[in-house]
Amino acid sequence: MKHMRKNIHIVMKKNNEMKKQLLFSFFIVLSLTTYTQERILWDYPIKPGTSEWAALETNEQMTNACQIPLEILSTITTKELVEISLNYPQFNNYIAFNDEREGVNNIIKRFNGLQELSQRTDCINELIIAYENYPIITQIQTEPNSESYHTPYKLPFLELVLSDNLFLSQLNSEDLETIRKIAINKYALKLENHEVYSFFNIKTTMLLAAIIIDKQNNTTNSQEERYIIKSFIKDYNLLQPDLLTKVSKIIIK
Repeated sequence: MKHMRKNIHIVMKKNNEMKKQLLFSFFIVLSLTTYTQERILWDYPIKPGTSEWAALETNEQMTNACQIPLEILSTITTKELVEISLNYPQFNNYIAFNDEREGVNNIIKRFNGLQELSQRTDCINELIIAYENYPIITQIQTEPNSESYHTPYKLPFLELVLSDNLFLSQLNSEDLETIRKIAINKYALKLENHEVYSFFNIKTTMLLAAIIIDKQNNTTNSQEERYIIKSFIKDYNLLQPDLLTKVSKIIIK
């Protein structure tokens, strides 16, 4: 009888220990889940318009200040990384180049966020989602602190990133068709809101659409149309009204 009570006591003790371990494991999982859900999106510690940014004397210092710390870079989800890349403080540096494509390629090479993004297996999917969901605003934003102030200017940056061969080379036939349809829609909406979107803003959408069409090599396009598309891509920085009109017709047909 004593032996039986002793065994029961041991079993009860073990059960209590197991309950404690399970309870501890539950709180660990709960804590990790809560942390994941509440994790704050990383943001650039120094931004244009601040005294800290004004203290930076060279473009090299500005570029270094925008790099994502390596210990953070490895933990950021691809979706977050796309958003962080679109908010890159020097995103509009491409405008300083004679060829905007060279400008964006230079940014990609110098910014570790975009370099990391290009190596993610799901980067194209997240870029397509970001492009599709990117808003087209209908009113000019005059307040620099407004959340929508930079919206029209970041879309060309995204389109030029998608046009860069580092990302373009990763697109399959389905991706190409998806982006082409999105680009056509963005192009139409930009034209409708031409008070907000200047020609130089609309032109990047035309470039992306043209590059996609050229890469698809669709047999439904005539030889003349394919020649027009290739000419536009080659002479993108030359303002040729007749060529632009022809390209526009091919894009929206």
